[in-house]
Amino acid sequence: MSAVVLAAALSTGTLFQTSGFSAPESALWDPEARVFYVSNMAGTLTAKDGSGWVAKLSEDGRLLAPRWVGGFHSPKGLALSRGRLYVADIDQVAVIDPASGKVERRILVPGAVFLNDAAEAPDGSVYLSDTAVGAIFRLAPDGSVEEWARGDRLEGPNGLKVRGGRLYVAAWGIPAADFSTKVPGRVYWLDLKTKQRFDVSPVPLGNLDGLEPASGGGWLTTDLAAGKLWRVAEKDGSAVLIKEGLKGPADLGYDPRRRLIVVPQTGADVVIGLDQDKLP
Repeated sequence: MSAVVLAAALSTGTLFQTSGFSAPESALWDPEARVFYVSNMAGTLTAKDGSGWVAKLSEDGRLLAPRWVGGFHSPKGLALSRGRLYVADIDQVAVIDPASGKVERRILVPGAVFLNDAAEAPDGSVYLSDTAVGAIFRLAPDGSVEEWARGDRLEGPNGLKVRGGRLYVAAWGIPAADFSTKVPGRVYWLDLKTKQRFDVSPVPLGNLDGLEPASGGGWLTTDLAAGKLWRVAEKDGSAVLIKEGLKGPADLGYDPRRRLIVVPQTGADVVIGLDQDKLP
C-alpha cells in the first residue's frame, strides 16, 4: 500500500495521517537522524512468523522506508541507546545499527512471553516491560539480562521511560487470564535504586500503553482500549483528555523541539502526527 499523507494542520491539532503500515505499535523519535522509527507487528501479537518489520517516517509524515528492517516476529517497543536501536520482539531483543539498518544481534530474554515497551537509561541499560507476565527486565550494556521486578504491584507494566533516577511506567492494568483487565492501570514511577513505587495518577486511568514526557511538564499517555490520548500532570496526577476517537493508539513517539506527538494506531494501520500546542 502506498503512503498517503494528509497535511492539514487542522484546528484539531492533526498535522498528518500516514498509511502504509500494518498494525503499527511503537514510534520512536531519533533526534540525530531526524526520523521516527515505527514498529509493525503485521501478524498476531505473539506469533513467531517473521512477518514484522520496522519502518522510517519523516518528521513531516512521509513514509521514507516502508520496510526498513524486516524479519521480526511481532515487534513492539523501541529504544535508542549508545548509538543502537533496540527492538522488543516477544521474548527477545534485536539490536540494530541505525546507520546500516543491519541487525547486529538478537538477545533472548529468559522468562519473557510478551515484551512490550523498551526504555534506555543513562548507564546504557535498556529496561523492558512484559505486560502479560507482569514483569520488567533489565538488559545491561554487556548484553546480560535480569528480571528486575515482577508482580501485581506493577499493574501490567506497558509504557516505560527513564528520567532522573526514576523508571516511569504507564500500566495496562492487572491482566486476567484472558488478557482482559481486573484493575485499570495508571502512571507511576519506580526508584531505580530501591524499586520503591510512587504513584503519579492517584486513581486508575485506563489500559495505558505509550508514555512520553510532554513539553511544559507532565506526561503524555495513550489508552489503547478506549482510543484516548491523555496528558497527566506530574504534580497531582490530574488527567486531561487531549484526543479521543483513536483506533488502538499504542506506543507514541515525541519530538520535543517541534512539540510533535506521533501516535501509531494499531486498529487503523495508520500513524498520525499531532501538534501539542493545538491540543487541550
